[in-house]
Amino acid sequence: MILQSEKVWLRDAFRPAQVRIQDGKITGVGEYGAEIPDVDYGERYILPGFIDAHTHGHMGVDSSIADGADMEKWRREVPKEGVTAFMATTATESEADNLATFRRLSQTVGKGEGAEVLGIYMEGNFINPACKGAHDETLIAKPNVEQLKRYLEAAGGQIKRMILAVELDEDFQVLQYALSQGVRVSLGHSAAPYETARRAIELGADAITHTYNGMKQLHHREPSLLGVAFTMNEVYTELIGDGHHVSWPAVQMLCRAKDENHLVLVSDASPLKGYDGPLPAGIHIDQQGQFRTDSGALCSSSLRINEGVRNLIRYGGASYVQAIHAATLAPARMLGVDDRKGSIQVGKDADLTVTDENFRVVQCYCRGMGMVEE
Repeated sequence: MILQSEKVWLRDAFRPAQVRIQDGKITGVGEYGAEIPDVDYGERYILPGFIDAHTHGHMGVDSSIADGADMEKWRREVPKEGVTAFMATTATESEADNLATFRRLSQTVGKGEGAEVLGIYMEGNFINPACKGAHDETLIAKPNVEQLKRYLEAAGGQIKRMILAVELDEDFQVLQYALSQGVRVSLGHSAAPYETARRAIELGADAITHTYNGMKQLHHREPSLLGVAFTMNEVYTELIGDGHHVSWPAVQMLCRAKDENHLVLVSDASPLKGYDGPLPAGIHIDQQGQFRTDSGALCSSSLRINEGVRNLIRYGGASYVQAIHAATLAPARMLGVDDRKGSIQVGKDADLTVTDENFRVVQCYCRGMGMVEE
């Protein structure tokens, strides 16, 4: 199959080109009009498929309880917002529930059609109760290696990233064990002082979870995790780009502080995103349409990733390069899958998102398969 457009995202710019797809891979990128295409998208954008590195569910599908049919629905529905791959993200649960969730989710990684499940992102339970957000404080656990070992065994090696409040991790034992097992570590739901967080980054942690949210705020004498986000260029910084979790001036500050390779747009989506059924007990929707617990805490988001890209450009002051990278190449690098995802290059997966100039999704190809009914 050959696709073409006057605006294919290649080498950090829109260029006229053709993209050849075969057996789920990009097998050629050539001159516009060189061959008769199967589809000509004209002036519409052909972008690398979007990657959502932090999402808890979709349209009533909850990563914590999802079965095979639920995951199939999730994989089928998210391409409608241009997402071709995502991390199934868990939350703070009891150990028994976590073990069951990890066993179940591990069976879905890399399986099936639609958006690819890249792995499990463990958000609980090793977080700071003082920065718990919507997490259940009664289930939060002090970081410990033995419990992590049980989780990794249950997940069969599919926990690819975890969140850690490093100030509670004695001698950085959990951090170092996780890294030794190939699990990448993000700092989040944390009140870590700047120097503690900086030391964790020096030891190998590489990202900050939903920057600004779930952390001690910046102070001019104690900059905390935010100080690390702003001053350590090599740190990936997740950002929920909906204008509710983070104000637009604060988004603009982060966009200015980070280069085009280390800002990562995430949805942190609630399982209730796109769901039109009754809300569970303890959750309500506020006047701005945001999910909140009865205590008033924001409870994940309803952000669509394609809208997040547009928001970063329109309201966040991001360049096209930074905004598009934030949904494609930056998360691919953060997750260690940039050898096959994140850009339109020969040999990579044929994950492509086609949008109009306002980033409304026209079509989405997951490993070469069109997912949006036209």
